[in-house]
Amino acid sequence: MIDRFQRFRLPRTVDEAVDILISDLTTQQMNTMGHMSDEAFDQLCRQLTPHLQHDFGLWRGNDRLLMDCFDKVDNHTDTDPMRIILERMRERLKVDHGVFIAT
Repeated sequence: MIDRFQRFRLPRTVDEAVDILISDLTTQQMNTMGHMSDEAFDQLCRQLTPHLQHDFGLWRGNDRLLMDCFDKVDNHTDTDPMRIILERMRERLKVDHGVFIAT
């Protein structure tokens, strides 16, 4: 679980952003995202991207997160940074097979 005080600072890395996103999901939501079809995931990305860009300060001063996003895709700046974050979250949810340990 993300410390409640850390939740109010902007994530600096893709993994920090993913941790924040996952901490807000229920077990059922995690399972659903981990098994979501590519089409459903694309639709979810289109819906969430504008809100998450705002919340994470992408394109508005959160240069560390932006740079980490592009580092993850070998600086291919044609890739949407929020898509990079959401895909990393989906990968993590698939790998974990719905097993999560709350600390």
